[in-house]
Amino acid sequence: MTGPLLPEGHRFLSHHAGLEAVLFDWDGTLVDSAAATFECYQLLFKSYGIAFDRRRFAETYLPDWHETYRLLGLAEERWAEADSRWLELYSEQRVLPLPHAAAVLARLAGAGLRLGLVTSGDPRRVAREAAALGLDHHLHALVCAGDAPRPKPTPDPLLLALARLEVRPDHAVFVGDSPEDVQMARAAGTGVIGIPGGFPNRDALAASAPDLLAASLTHAADHLLAALSTRRRA
Repeated sequence: MTGPLLPEGHRFLSHHAGLEAVLFDWDGTLVDSAAATFECYQLLFKSYGIAFDRRRFAETYLPDWHETYRLLGLAEERWAEADSRWLELYSEQRVLPLPHAAAVLARLAGAGLRLGLVTSGDPRRVAREAAALGLDHHLHALVCAGDAPRPKPTPDPLLLALARLEVRPDHAVFVGDSPEDVQMARAAGTGVIGIPGGFPNRDALAASAPDLLAASLTHAADHLLAALSTRRRA
């Protein structure tokens, strides 16, 4: 069963009745990693003598963390070292899935949709978390940092995942929490749902005008399954 659809949900259905696949961002979309990310950044930048607080997090947060390094003045020759330090710090954090993430993936997979993951995250870290949280077995394609020629917000990562799923862009929807996710989906030619998460980019996400701004993963799944039902009735 799906919940009642708002007017923007009906517009979403009219454009995505050919739905075959749904692809997700990871951090902030399926897992609640904002607090862990902030804490690790704070410890990392402290080790380099760089002040970092909530205000600077809001000012410098980007899915491409090297741009965050650049904005905070970390010398480029230290970036590889900083990446290793951050991963060590992050491995000590406990990250949980967002509410109903597993149930949403199960609902969508059970409806016959192909599912994939497109993230800027480190592939070892993301694969480890997905397995530990029991979310990996629903995901038929996984594209992480370094897999595609160019990162988000270019369409390359999403197009690579779609090729692995053997699904056309106009038969897919991407679900993410950042304006870069919206830009990537637009460039790739897929639909896009935005879900405001815990990272400091909620206003920017709304301003990027996704096809649908959902209140939660469950809300997004309701619209996706309604779109699928519309296609099958047709």
